[in-house]
Amino acid sequence: MIRRHFLTTALLGLTLGPRAVATALQQRTALSIYVIGDWGTGGSLQRKVASGMAHRARKLGESPAIILSTGDNIYPNGVMSVEDPQWASKFTSVYGVHDMINVPWWAILGNHDHRGDVDAQVAYSKRNPKWHMPSRTWSTTLPVTSSTSLGITGIDTTPLLQKKDGWKQQLQWLDETLAASSATVKIVTGHHPMRSYGHYGDSAFLITHVKPLLDKHKVRLYASGHDHDLQAIKHPSDAFGCLISGAGGGTRPSKRGEHTKAFLEGGGFADLRVTATGVITVTICDADGNDRETMTL
Repeated sequence: MIRRHFLTTALLGLTLGPRAVATALQQRTALSIYVIGDWGTGGSLQRKVASGMAHRARKLGESPAIILSTGDNIYPNGVMSVEDPQWASKFTSVYGVHDMINVPWWAILGNHDHRGDVDAQVAYSKRNPKWHMPSRTWSTTLPVTSSTSLGITGIDTTPLLQKKDGWKQQLQWLDETLAASSATVKIVTGHHPMRSYGHYGDSAFLITHVKPLLDKHKVRLYASGHDHDLQAIKHPSDAFGCLISGAGGGTRPSKRGEHTKAFLEGGGFADLRVTATGVITVTICDADGNDRETMTL
């Protein structure tokens, strides 16, 4: 079940030797990844947010290292195969047309993806080199600098919340995977929010069963989707922050709460930036790619 990857040259967009890669890592001061969820509608908002992502990258003069999808990749019922035409209409034709965001995607599964063939989303990784879902759960490590790295662990929260399909084994896998990670900075991503002031609210299950593992292993951020808004939350009882980025293709009314650090309705994405010293900055961006609010961890 465990899938671990370490990405260096490919993420830097280089075709150089190890010495040149090491030099590039030494010169880099931060790693940027865009976080987007609940995007695969094929509608006008999805295309607007895609253009906004490309606009932000052009404005900053750099592409993100990767794009992290927090699930509900294809609406309304996932895909039925690796040849499903929705891959073209809701993924490649929307994001692949923008050079500045033509970067690797790392994706997890959402509840709508479970309505289709989830293994087809895993298998699509072999068909499209831009799509990375090596398993239903996975772990990867990205270099930030030569001495700092970002570990991302993806979990499948739908069977967890339904208490089915080996959910206890998945929690054990998460514990073991985080314990084995040597990444400087660790984040975990799952589709369902742990903390939210939006439509779905807090998840008692995730707070009871997943939060202790994140605290134990000094995870810095839990990133999710499901609520169709953007929220950055730092609850005082958590050792980590929570990011909800679920406004990539649809939107619904939401609200701020007592521990909200950043918030946005109306569509958008998040730019998660990790510095050489391990500081995480989460910038909430609107559908046009403009900075709105920020949370620093």
